[in-house]
Amino acid sequence: MRSNNAAVDVRTVAARDVSRAFLRRALEAAALRRDRGDLIVTVPAPVARPDALLCGSPEEATMLWDPPETAACAGLGVARRLPLDVARVEAFFARSEVVAYTGAPPPRVFGGASFAPGHAQEEPWTGFGEGFLSLPRWGYHVDRHGWLTVAVAGSDPIDVPGLLDRFDRVWGNLERPVAAIPARVSSRRIDEVDLSTWTKQVQDIRRKIRDGVFEKVVAARHCVVELDAGAGPLDVLRRLEERFAGCTRFAIWKGAAAFLGATPELLISRRGPRVLSEALAGSTERGDAERMLRSTKEREEHQIVVRGVLDALSPFCETLESSKEPRVRELPNVLHMQTQIEGDLAESTHVLSLVEALQPTPAVGGVPAEKAIRWIAEHEQLPRGWFGAPVGWVDAGGDGEFVVALRCGLLRYCKAWVYAGAGIMADSDPEAEYAETELKMQALLGALG
Repeated sequence: MRSNNAAVDVRTVAARDVSRAFLRRALEAAALRRDRGDLIVTVPAPVARPDALLCGSPEEATMLWDPPETAACAGLGVARRLPLDVARVEAFFARSEVVAYTGAPPPRVFGGASFAPGHAQEEPWTGFGEGFLSLPRWGYHVDRHGWLTVAVAGSDPIDVPGLLDRFDRVWGNLERPVAAIPARVSSRRIDEVDLSTWTKQVQDIRRKIRDGVFEKVVAARHCVVELDAGAGPLDVLRRLEERFAGCTRFAIWKGAAAFLGATPELLISRRGPRVLSEALAGSTERGDAERMLRSTKEREEHQIVVRGVLDALSPFCETLESSKEPRVRELPNVLHMQTQIEGDLAESTHVLSLVEALQPTPAVGGVPAEKAIRWIAEHEQLPRGWFGAPVGWVDAGGDGEFVVALRCGLLRYCKAWVYAGAGIMADSDPEAEYAETELKMQALLGALG
């Protein structure tokens, strides 16, 4: 990655004119070069809500990433789309030209993958496919400071006046207050997996567990919601933020469809040699934490996930440890058992390699993974698409963060496909597991109205 960092501290920059002038110089210089790669220019910007970038041009929205504790990002348009391949991602960053103020964050690409091969090839998931990463044409990164990134593909002409005009409009959107959350729309369920079908599936899994085929399978069900008055993805994301502020809000747009949610589960975070993950398994309704912690079924289910994450990460790590006892993760509508896992890499392993090793964890697939995924593909009525799959970002240094896409669904036109799953063990009760999936689906259903 060729980098040209201006020796100007972001703390000295307060005016739009300074950032605009820096962008103009970078664009004009790049326009003179015939052999340039992709150009990525980052300048200081106002501190705003991440979705402020999107509100001015919702039809161009391509991604939103809003975790509770680390930097939030948003993107308009796509300058470059990449496969989920370490070599291709590293080659892209190596040939890109990055021009940025001192202190600016490195460029990131954002995206995700399907739950398993073949799960996002049919409606309603057409277009999402096995997975991709995108470099937004206009990106916004905000933590203590705001940063605006403009990306131009190497094959595209550099329209300096046009880009500067768009810069002015984007900057204005960042300074403009975001509108109040609109009232919920009217909606109704038009299709879902009923209790009878679900009970047969759970009983089949329990028989196979007793026969030694599985140790655990995470069964999922869906419901389809028709939105009579329509619902914009940005409105739904605002309602999710209102109730699930401690979760990571995410959205990936592909054409007219938006895959979005507010997930409580981290898959993997890599910052240099340090890696963080977690096991999130075992659930109950609020007020029932003691019963969950005493439950043999919930404890066994949770330990299977802890063991699965440790087994997946240990080949890459010099040190790796998990907390001795799970803690209770409290959400507005459900409680989970959570065990934190952290370690240090033995070598500089790319975050995408860690994602590949982990996904799908026993928290969303099952044990053994191959047999569980085969059962899921053969028995569930609707492909999972990107539900239960990794969604996140990667930067030029191989760092990144991915979550497990839970409490989520796909919005396309005036319909929403909402998903939720439950870990099935030998002594699982079908009605109780069905109620658990309903509780989990309420996170997104409530935001839909």
